[in-house]
This record gives sequence, structure tokens and C-alpha cells, in this order.
Amino acid sequence: MYDRGVRDAVNDELNPFYYQHYYYYRKGYDDTRRQIRRQQRRSSAPVAMVIALLVLGAAVALYWWSGRPTAVPAMAPVPTIPPVVPTLVPTSVPTAPPSPTVEAAPVPSGLAVGARVRVVNLDGALLRARTAPGLDSPVAARIPEGREVTVLEGPIEADGYVWWRVEAAEGVGWVAERSSEGRVFLSP
Repeated sequence: MYDRGVRDAVNDELNPFYYQHYYYYRKGYDDTRRQIRRQQRRSSAPVAMVIALLVLGAAVALYWWSGRPTAVPAMAPVPTIPPVVPTLVPTSVPTAPPSPTVEAAPVPSGLAVGARVRVVNLDGALLRARTAPGLDSPVAARIPEGREVTVLEGPIEADGYVWWRVEAAEGVGWVAERSSEGRVFLSP
């Protein structure tokens, strides 16, 4: 079996059944593959050495060529002029207020803080409740379809969605009211 493993390793033909069930086949195959890899590394080492020496020689030549001193003609002295300091008159520049990434959204019909709503239209999936409004926030809970939840806070608009903070048996988190296609997830 050892010889068969050696022969298969040389031909690069692994027999998975023999490799799994016969120790000497696996030993012959592995020993031969290691030996082949060592030989390949040894044969590529001189080539790598030659390439490294060529690159080093090119770098030394470039350094020597760029570092050669060149003759600079003497120049007449340049008169110095005292700097002129302008007087600054303060002016007020109107600045636009920074645009927040999270904005209050208009209240859709049927949803309000304190209302009990049902999770719908998930097609067997789970509604992700996040730690903060937005798609980049981590998931705090996963709420199944049909579950009644209590609206705690909202609405907030972020990442193109309207978000409501809800409480369910699975936990508390921010959920999108509807999908980007308009499919409603929270029904009064």
C-alpha cells in the first residue's frame, strides 16, 4: 500500500478511499508529496536569488545616478522684501446646519406610539429588530410573522426606511415599517 501511495503521489492522483482507509497508503502519499514540494522549493530558490540581485543592482544604480552632484551656477543674491500683513475684517459667513443622518419621519396612518401592531408579510422569514434605526446597526432580536408587538418609539427615517422601536416577546429593537418595494411589515 505504501508503494501505491508513492506512485499516486508522483502521478498526482489521490485515491480518496485508500487515503481514508489505509494508513500506509496515506503515509506513502504524504511523504512523497512533501518530498516533491521540497524539491520544487529548492529549484525555485536560485531563480528568486537572481531576481533579488537584479532588483538590488537596479536600485543601487538608480540611487547612484540620482545622487550625483551637479554643478549649479552661482546666482545673484535676491533682495528680501518685508512681508505685508493684511488686516482682517471679520465677516459672518452663513453656514448651513449639518444634515442629520436620522430624521423624524411623517407619521403613517394607523401606527402610533403605544399601539399594538402585528408583524405581517414576511413569507416565513423573521423581522430583524435592530439596536438603532439604520441598516448598519446590529440585530437585537428576530420577530416571527404573526407576532403582536407594542410600538414604543418612532417614527424615525434612516437609510431610506421608516423605523419604529417595538417590544416583542423576543426583545426590543427598531424595525422597518415596510420594505423598499412598499411591502408593509407592521399592520395595525
